[in-house]
This record gives sequence, structure tokens and C-alpha cells, in this order.
Amino acid sequence: YQMFGCAWVGLFAGLLPPATGRREIALLATFGVVSAYAYGFLLNLSFWPFVVDPGSSVAYLPGAPTVVNLHRYLVFDATTSLGFDTGRALTNGILIVVLGPALLAVFRRAARRASFDAPVVFAPAPDVVPAAPSEAVRT
Repeated sequence: YQMFGCAWVGLFAGLLPPATGRREIALLATFGVVSAYAYGFLLNLSFWPFVVDPGSSVAYLPGAPTVVNLHRYLVFDATTSLGFDTGRALTNGILIVVLGPALLAVFRRAARRASFDAPVVFAPAPDVVPAAPSEAVRT
């Protein structure tokens, strides 16, 4: 489930519109905060039906209307992980604002220096002559 959550974060990060300057940092910081809450929300779905006592008011009710289970899940999410998600969101936002400009400069420099557009050439393998067996070294 963590890999699925990370994949969704990566997918939506790649779909962000291009921006520059302070607008770019603000966009990335906002995305970092929103994605932290979304990541926690999605990961809680993996264990919610199995970990809560079926008699509790936040438990999954098989056969109940979707609205009822959605309400129960939102209460479960808020009571069990909102604190962790908020810590994750604040950490993401602060680190992106503080380290974002320097990291973006490093990534842009590396992208300019890297040769990702190198042409791919398929050539036949050269004829290779097997080497003569060497004599064993005596010790």
C-alpha cells in the first residue's frame, strides 16, 4: 500500500503545471502539504476494516450505505492519524520552502549536464577471436 501511495504522489507531482521562481516553491510546498494528508488518508484504507473493533462507532460496516461508511472512515482517520499526517505535512512544507531553491538549482544543473538525448545506435557485434589459454601460475 505504501508503494501505491508513493506512486500516486509521484504521478500527481509529474502532472503539476510548470512554474518558476517563488510561484514554483509555493506550488511545490502546497503540493507537499496536500500530498502528505492524501498519503495518510490512502494508507489508512489498507487496515481500517481489519484493525477496529466491529462494535465501535468508527468500524467498517459491511452492507451499510457508502455515506455511513465514509463518515465512519473520516472519523477514524481524524482520530487515529491526523496528528501524524499534520506532522508529515508541516515537515514537507517547511523542508520544501527552506531547501527547495537549492535542490531545484542542483537538479537543473544536473539535467543540463546529463546527456539524456543521446542517440541510440544498434550496430552488429564485432568478430571476437578467442584468446589463447594462459599457462597456470605456479606458486
